[in-house]
Amino acid sequence: MASGYAAIEVPRGETQADHSEAIEKASQKLVDVEENQTVFRLEKSSVYGSAIAFPQIARSSGYKGMFISLWIRAYSALALNYFVQMALVMFVGEATQIMNPLGGQMHLCDFGADLDVCKGPDAEFEPRCTGPGGTQFSPSRLYGYTQWAVQKFTKQALLDVMPDQEDVINEKVDPGEYGMENSTCRWLCLLLFVMSVNHEIQVCFRMLAMLWQLPSDPEKCHWIESNSNKEKFVFRIAGMPGHWKLITGIVVFVPKLALCYFVLLEGTTLLLDTSGILDTVLGAMSMAFILEVDEMLHDSMMTHAGRWVLDNMLDFRKEHLADKDEEDGKQYVASARRYNADEKKDGTTSEGVSAPLREEPVQERKHNGASYGDLLRQVVPLRLIMTLVVMAIFTERYYRFKCVYKDELGMWVSKDMYTPQRASYGLTDFIFNGFFNTVGHDSNSPFWTMPTPPHLLK
Repeated sequence: MASGYAAIEVPRGETQADHSEAIEKASQKLVDVEENQTVFRLEKSSVYGSAIAFPQIARSSGYKGMFISLWIRAYSALALNYFVQMALVMFVGEATQIMNPLGGQMHLCDFGADLDVCKGPDAEFEPRCTGPGGTQFSPSRLYGYTQWAVQKFTKQALLDVMPDQEDVINEKVDPGEYGMENSTCRWLCLLLFVMSVNHEIQVCFRMLAMLWQLPSDPEKCHWIESNSNKEKFVFRIAGMPGHWKLITGIVVFVPKLALCYFVLLEGTTLLLDTSGILDTVLGAMSMAFILEVDEMLHDSMMTHAGRWVLDNMLDFRKEHLADKDEEDGKQYVASARRYNADEKKDGTTSEGVSAPLREEPVQERKHNGASYGDLLRQVVPLRLIMTLVVMAIFTERYYRFKCVYKDELGMWVSKDMYTPQRASYGLTDFIFNGFFNTVGHDSNSPFWTMPTPPHLLK
């Protein structure tokens, strides 16, 4: 394969053949890195990682008091994290599903999406330029919901007080229209928000891979290993009994995945119903912040001893699954102890020099160079594609449940809006509305329905 390369400049003291061979080895090393990547790595700065590790360490220790204490602390932090994160997401849901309708606000849908081409109510009718008030947009007539609602209320009050002056009031008082300030900002913020949640989804899939692939053999389920003299020990991710896989899946995996779903659901609704540029940017940052609460609580609740254990825990790698040779296993444990004793968090040894690579046994493979699949994997951004797919799924759900397409207007407008039955938003409302859009309303009479534009009445 090297013969296919173009001529390259050779460093002094090397031949063309030696330099080409070195480049080939570097390329092959990158292929090996991809194929031997970590199957599962604990989230060492999150309550989720500690909730997985400490029960297994306590089990491996024979349930010693110190490790049981760390286990209890880890589960306490996990429970508090679930309460805080779910409460924050519920508050966002209450704001979008309850408080906004109580304030008379409709869903934003496509209102104001093509603001630049809209010329106002006196110009010729343009598709996609009609606002929730039934008139045509123009840049100078665009307002946020609060200001638009106040101006509309003021005009209606004048009409109620002075009905004989209706023509003058309609001519002089213009409440404007409510719509989004910038559709590009809307979609960009939504993309960045979904990208931040997609990272957590990837972590969930790696966790599922760990639960599936870790051996259940009791001889391979020791998370604490020591040498023959019992003088040195190492913490490492090892096997897990079947019942512990089930417990970990129920306690950690399922709630975390459910949280990702509800954050995506409520965050998408919040961002797509936010009209202002600054409010949209801040909303995306705020929703992404909810997923960082687990790291904040871990930092606040984890002891120095627990943090030390997590920082020194070795990752689980693919080649460990195929480690059937006893001598290879001994080499791994020995090299792991050396690595664990010498390496700091920044990748240097106690003497300040770069830490040596772990001498983990890797199955020899024939060096045939990078395949087309290897090259394609480096070119195609699979995680970005997954982000776009997730974004499309939740955007479609928003438009399906919140909006309706009007052929005569050429745009998506809000569905009829009804007053919610109550101001509270309980856990059952949160869960079932998240799947079935079940928030109830008071009557069959909507407080807002899309008005027919005057151009279509003529």
